Amino acid sequence: MQNATATLLVLGATAVVLTAASPSASAATAVAGYALESASGDTLRHTVESGDSLNRIASRYRERAGWYGQADCLAAIREANGLATSNLLRPGQRLVIPVPAEPAPPRAARPTRDGADLRGLYLPGALWGSRAVFARVDSFTLAGGNGVVFDAKDIDGGINFPSATAAAILGREPRGAVIPDLRMLIEKLHERDLWVVARLALFLDGRLGRDRPDLALSAPDGSPWTERGCAWMDPALADVRAYNAGLALELARAGVDEVQIDYVRFPTNGWRGDWQGDLETTAARRRAVITGFVAALHDTLGGVGCRLSADLFGIMAWDRTVDLALTGQHVPSLALHLDVICPMIYPSHFGPGFAGLANPGDHPAAIVAEGIARFREQAGPDLLIRPWLQAFPWRVADYDRGYVSAQIAAAADAGAAGWCLWNPSGRYEVARGALATAAAIP
Repeated sequence: MQNATATLLVLGATAVVLTAASPSASAATAVAGYALESASGDTLRHTVESGDSLNRIASRYRERAGWYGQADCLAAIREANGLATSNLLRPGQRLVIPVPAEPAPPRAARPTRDGADLRGLYLPGALWGSRAVFARVDSFTLAGGNGVVFDAKDIDGGINFPSATAAAILGREPRGAVIPDLRMLIEKLHERDLWVVARLALFLDGRLGRDRPDLALSAPDGSPWTERGCAWMDPALADVRAYNAGLALELARAGVDEVQIDYVRFPTNGWRGDWQGDLETTAARRRAVITGFVAALHDTLGGVGCRLSADLFGIMAWDRTVDLALTGQHVPSLALHLDVICPMIYPSHFGPGFAGLANPGDHPAAIVAEGIARFREQAGPDLLIRPWLQAFPWRVADYDRGYVSAQIAAAADAGAAGWCLWNPSGRYEVARGALATAAAIP
């Protein structure tokens, strides 16, 4: 694309109506839910040159004009210039580049300043690509929420934010980041007085497994050991540790309040590549690997003022050697190097007959209460225990708002430091009915 010229128009105190270079001048007063600045503030104009396209123009001006996502900027340019159904541009054509003027967003009624008493929800990476996600966030905030967990990297290995760290290990900067502007995202969430948590799925990593199979745990035939189409990386290798620690540090420096590590364990689907012949020896070896990584990461993040939390299997609360030998997640050891433990106490994930219950999934209060009490006992009195609660209907006979409310009440009674709701698709229609009640629980 040739160098295009742009003129910054500074509007003074006299009211000025913005007009586009197209016949649709009236569209410049309201674009995609935003009011355009007309009596004060700045706007931009762009003179089209040969080789320009709407996508390139939107990409160039998105940050300068103050739009969150490129798709948002593109839609605004189309509306303001009467180009809703056309991509045709003429050299010399003058385009208005609208500047958004958003109303003040809702703020958390009871914000947390240290991650305690958190009332949060998880939204998957795919939702964070445009400003539409903030409608979901605001709905939750108005219902009493005060924290959000966003996917920075899920098990497919896709890095959802523009990252300079990945190139060192992958040999190239990965493309396809969903989040267009990490710092702007964090700023917008902080404007709402929300606690911002970045989730990093660590050692199950589809992209790293494809690009660097030499870093993966090996199957008997020498291929990477996989689960759900993704490779399990070797948690003991320096490059695997450096890759994930580098991403975590990048998130911390961008301003997140907390980095939350998930899949911080060995695979539980049958890998025996390091099996030592007995449960105790294997458990000790895996415990040392996982605890060592978490300890080093906690020191790194603490140096920039960012908290570290970890998602642990709910079953780890029962402190069984067989579970430690599989995962390497030893609660008392990890508690020394974490700010928050986030146990995944989903009632439906406990098998029939567990704790004497025919179907534990139908006893949400009992499972959540006992799990948190056991984590509290193992972790000590000072560490925050903030459970993930089940906001999905799998293996539940009667999943409704009462099911979610029962878990929230049980967590509060058991001494949890708040909670987060988990729905892998980010759908909380049923759970939303429980939020207002939950927000009133001290």
